[in-house]
Amino acid sequence: MVDIDMPNVSSPLMQQLEALGPLFGIVLILAGVFLMIRGHERLQYIAAAVGAGVGYVGAPLVYELIPDGTIEELYIMIILMLVTAGILLMTVQLTIYLGASMGIYLGFSWGFRWLDARGYEFASNQFFTNVMAVIAFFSVLYIRKKLPIFVSALLGSLALLSGMLVLSGEPLSSLDPGNSSTIVIVLMLSTLSVSVQMRAIKRKWEAELPPEERGLSRKDRRKKMAAEDPRIYRAPSEHDLPDLR
Repeated sequence: MVDIDMPNVSSPLMQQLEALGPLFGIVLILAGVFLMIRGHERLQYIAAAVGAGVGYVGAPLVYELIPDGTIEELYIMIILMLVTAGILLMTVQLTIYLGASMGIYLGFSWGFRWLDARGYEFASNQFFTNVMAVIAFFSVLYIRKKLPIFVSALLGSLALLSGMLVLSGEPLSSLDPGNSSTIVIVLMLSTLSVSVQMRAIKRKWEAELPPEERGLSRKDRRKKMAAEDPRIYRAPSEHDLPDLR
């Protein structure tokens, strides 16, 4: 067999990114803040832009691996920018599409194992299994709608923390996912981002309401709709069928 010695591209790429200095740190911080505040609206575009940036920075490294005279560096840069932008864009979209299903599946499987270890056997119960299937279906629909917020919050927190490390002169390799302090900081920033984005969505939804309905609670809004059209909400009648719930 022939052993092919392939150089490690990831380490030079990190060094080249860190060599940009404070400018790269400021870009990371601005991108992180934008993702944490408005990332759910422009997540796909940001993912494509970041992928193109990675392709632009990594083009010289890939060009060194190709024999001389094979292809010009400009073409390599364009192809690599398009490929990395497409890969990152598809990764984000697949994460949003499959993340909810995988999260619910892992949560339910962990819950079943935890209950089985304590002597509770629910898997053989057909009724309980059907109930769990219905709950999982609606949970996936709900989480899939909210997942862009969670993904943008996580990416924004990581970008903000990375930018602060670059500005302070620390290497990006010090951002260790196994470090408890890193996990706590990322969780705190992500929670803050989710709260800010949820409030922004609520304010945007209220701004789209008619002026006379702004500031009203959901109950008052239903009363107003019932007053305008009694067929929407009406009082119980003696001719109604009995409630057997």
